[in-house]
Amino acid sequence: MAHNPISLDLLRALDAIDQRGSFAAAAEALHKVPSALTYTVQKVEQDLGIDLFDRSGHRAKMTPAARLILEEGRGILRNIDNLASSAKKIASGWEPELRIGVDTIYEPVRLYPLVHEFNEANPYIKVHLIHGSLSGTWEMLINGEADLILSADNLDPKLDGYQTERFGQMSMVFAVAKDHPLAQNACEWRHEDIEAYPTIVVRDSTKLMTPRTIGWTRQNKLITVPSMRDKIEAQLAGLGVGYLPKHRIQSYLDSGDLVQVKLQETNPPTSGVKAWRTGVGGNALNWFRERITEEVLGLEGS
Repeated sequence: MAHNPISLDLLRALDAIDQRGSFAAAAEALHKVPSALTYTVQKVEQDLGIDLFDRSGHRAKMTPAARLILEEGRGILRNIDNLASSAKKIASGWEPELRIGVDTIYEPVRLYPLVHEFNEANPYIKVHLIHGSLSGTWEMLINGEADLILSADNLDPKLDGYQTERFGQMSMVFAVAKDHPLAQNACEWRHEDIEAYPTIVVRDSTKLMTPRTIGWTRQNKLITVPSMRDKIEAQLAGLGVGYLPKHRIQSYLDSGDLVQVKLQETNPPTSGVKAWRTGVGGNALNWFRERITEEVLGLEGS
């Protein structure tokens, strides 16, 4: 169809007629004369070659075709209204999109309620959750791929050009599957005692920076996985051993599926970190900065 006669004026006219019950009441609500609404409807009927109103009775009634246009058109009207509101927000300091880099040490699902709340209020601002691990998470911030990142204090490369805010604490515990040989007694194991078992390591997602590992850094007998979720599942399956973030595995420790192993050397707790580039960011970034807390991500209090 070269020309589509269905316009916003028609959609608003049909909506007003349906809600007000008559052409006259609808025209008054739209601040138009009734003849203007009649012309809008009749012009579309002529262009499409269909009837939008059945005029055989005392009062004109919408035909099924008009009802279809109205039902689909109300979604368009809502979108147009939301678009206008969002355009005003962006003009007053809200970004058109926000990219949040989430290190694999966290569970992205914990951010979903916040993203839903934000999207309900700002439907035309795009939110992207981007996965990263170790130095690769910071690389996303430094190269501009992410506007805000969530990482850990002990992974901060301490470079210029960004600001940080610490929150909560996370503990790394050495854990093995319940049927693993190291889980059989409660004594303190030495590092030499666990040399026989493969270590599960999350691969650093960096492409340009020096790759990092945290926790158990022995370089032989390594099995590399792409994310913390994969590392947890591998250790649950008894594939190997290694440190895991306690806030991610507490339920497995409580159920006994994972057992915390005592080592002579332990890793001190570290803080969670939010980081963003200096001088960059608007209201959307600040909205998430204020609301992402240790409670949201399941960390211990500071």
